[in-house]
Amino acid sequence: MANQDYPGVCMSCSNKSCQVVASDIDAVRERVKHDPISGYTKNIVNNLTTAMSDKFADDYEAFLAFDVIKAAIVMGLKNGQLIDLSGFGEFKVDTVNGQKTVTFKAAPSLNAVIKE
Repeated sequence: MANQDYPGVCMSCSNKSCQVVASDIDAVRERVKHDPISGYTKNIVNNLTTAMSDKFADDYEAFLAFDVIKAAIVMGLKNGQLIDLSGFGEFKVDTVNGQKTVTFKAAPSLNAVIKE
């Protein structure tokens, strides 16, 4: 399956076997230069950079890791798979009123944190 290009979703490259492969960090830097990391994505990237400073030299490298995660989720959904993120919840594609839509069911542990 070719890499899906969804507006507003920066995705990494994939090969013909649907495996996510790292995109060129320079390409990520160029993309971010024109569409800066913002919103809650910025918070996630900052946390990745801080928590794993030995792995990520800067925000661009942390964003690349986040980008790969998004790509893997989207490709799984596109292929009709249930995406179960342990401790977070499940994403799946359902048909609502004749149209495919992504649904999310929170994990019990996530619901417990929200209810505190």
